[in-house]
Amino acid sequence: MALLMVAATVYGVAQLLLLSSPARSVRVSTALLAIAVGVYGCGVAAALLELAYTRSVAEATGEPLTKVVETASYTVDPVIEELVKLAPLLLVAWNVRVRRQWGLTDYVVLGAGLGAGFGLLEAVTRYGLDAERAISHPAGGWVIPDSLRAPYIPGPEQVFSAWFPAPQGTLELGDLSPAAGTSPHLVYTALAALGLGVLLRARGWIRVLGILPLVATSALHMLTNYAAAHPTDRDAASRVDTFEGMLWAVPLVCLVVAMVADLRQVWRAKPVVPGVLLHAERAGRSGLSVLAGYAAWCVPWSTLIALRFVRLRRSLLYGVRGGAPYAGAEALHRTVAWTAAQIDASDREHAWRGVDLRTVLRAGRGLRDPRRKWFVVVSLGLMIPALALLLVGSFPANAEVQRHFGSGNGPYILVGFGIAGLLLTGWQLVRLLVAWRATLALPHGEVLAIIRLRLWVAFGGGVTGVLLLLRLGDGVAPDAPVIRNLHLLDALNNFLAYLGFALMLLALVAFLPGGGLALATTGVTAGAVTTEVAVHAAALGTLGVVLMAAAADGSGGDTAADNPQGATDPARSDAVGAAREQKVAELTDGTVPSGAPGKPGLKVTKPGAGTTDVDVIGGDGSYIAVGGPAKARNLAKFGEKCHILKYAAEQNGVRAQIYLEQGTPESALNLARKILGNENVHVFVR
Repeated sequence: MALLMVAATVYGVAQLLLLSSPARSVRVSTALLAIAVGVYGCGVAAALLELAYTRSVAEATGEPLTKVVETASYTVDPVIEELVKLAPLLLVAWNVRVRRQWGLTDYVVLGAGLGAGFGLLEAVTRYGLDAERAISHPAGGWVIPDSLRAPYIPGPEQVFSAWFPAPQGTLELGDLSPAAGTSPHLVYTALAALGLGVLLRARGWIRVLGILPLVATSALHMLTNYAAAHPTDRDAASRVDTFEGMLWAVPLVCLVVAMVADLRQVWRAKPVVPGVLLHAERAGRSGLSVLAGYAAWCVPWSTLIALRFVRLRRSLLYGVRGGAPYAGAEALHRTVAWTAAQIDASDREHAWRGVDLRTVLRAGRGLRDPRRKWFVVVSLGLMIPALALLLVGSFPANAEVQRHFGSGNGPYILVGFGIAGLLLTGWQLVRLLVAWRATLALPHGEVLAIIRLRLWVAFGGGVTGVLLLLRLGDGVAPDAPVIRNLHLLDALNNFLAYLGFALMLLALVAFLPGGGLALATTGVTAGAVTTEVAVHAAALGTLGVVLMAAAADGSGGDTAADNPQGATDPARSDAVGAAREQKVAELTDGTVPSGAPGKPGLKVTKPGAGTTDVDVIGGDGSYIAVGGPAKARNLAKFGEKCHILKYAAEQNGVRAQIYLEQGTPESALNLARKILGNENVHVFVR
């Protein structure tokens, strides 16, 4: 049954991920990571806060603990839970790069993931060990025969036919057609996250509107819990029933509002940010048709590259205010321009010949942490008992598995594996803190967000493990309840120690390394010449390396990266070169020595080294070379040309300069700066 609980949780978030595709900038993996944060970060934090509150009030007032817990369930606890579920999102978005690079759509999707994870924790801790008591329903799903309104775990038919299905619900006596209800925590947190996004992104009086969803979610949560605690109050029950009937529509409304605002922002920002449009887009074609054509060259690799480029560009455009990106977005701007230039250079069939799965795996081989596979193997090995208990053993037909782990030496097996998992979590926590420092230089906010979200999971899993060990040290048996009467809708009332260790082991899945994160860290520690290119490629993961290789294969010269028709079109090549030289001549009050822009310029020679062209003579007599992204294809040759240009200029007592079009990889720019000096290397927009 726990497997269906997980399926319902993931399916609800997946629905929002699919619907949000036109405006979302965060990856699918990041939204799924938010589910883990909801389970281990938000769930643990809320439990500890509620524990502290109820115990403190009971001690201070002398009231029975059960009475305090019941009252808190519809007064203080809903507020605590709603604030805790938003806390990871708020702390991650506190970083200016993350805050500016996320649109309202991203807040809604990630908020839904956090809330769905929180709801999953409640369901699993409540019914994850009830396989032996569960009864199969003829229409699908399972019933836990507790009362006339029995707990109900929906089956596949109910889960995959519902909007944002809850992992568990209730079944009225005699109901022959059960259905999966809507996950209330997913709905509450999606709505609250929209309000948080408005508070962080909006300006002026509109920000005040962001407070309304935050207040509404707590009020609705309090009303729902009040009705559950007072079943005889028919007015409250009637209001809750009315609201629950419309619950499924709330995330959809939130998503529509967020997407309208985000698409309007992208539409307004695209024309004012240079270098972010593909060549065909600048020529008048729609972005959808251009990227769809590029995506079809080599499915799925070019498809994934196109999707990641779109999300990366949205991240930049979401930060545009007053006609320009936010201060500090220069590095991200260069990354987007670099990616656009690489896509232009590889936008032809022959660039993708020979690209297959083996090519992709080989491309990222040298950039991955060599310890990665061992971490994956050890993590999966440690999770085997937890998977057997909560996934395999949670079905009534396999109840024997849960009986084995719940008696005899079974609980001690989980405790032993849990201690090993706790040590691995601590090691992973140290690595995440190191990666946090390393990735501060990266321009893409999502990498920073992933680090912070994984830290939430690590802290939650680690704290859970430590507290369980302390309780065992106090004499609590592995198969005994850890805490009584703690409100997460009473889900933790029978929270057994070995179940806690099983859940902690499953947290390791959130730490399995991702290619993009490993590549990002590698890019930061790479050599000086290649660092910028590695950082650019990190935004696309291993596919960034594949894109660079495809762009190199697809480029036939300096203008190939701008030529969607192919590098062998001399008329197109001359036109691009002419446009560049004409623009630089205007910028420098200079002249084109060839007399015809785009044709070979003034030949200069360095004895024993070779010759190169001076494309423009500056107004001050400077020798100027002009180029574009393809200069990075052969850095050795490009370096030789820079040395020849510098030698010839010095012989004639003038400056040697180079103008490279925006989108030229940083590797070429850094090499030119090293040879000619920073003040003599310029980036221009044609």
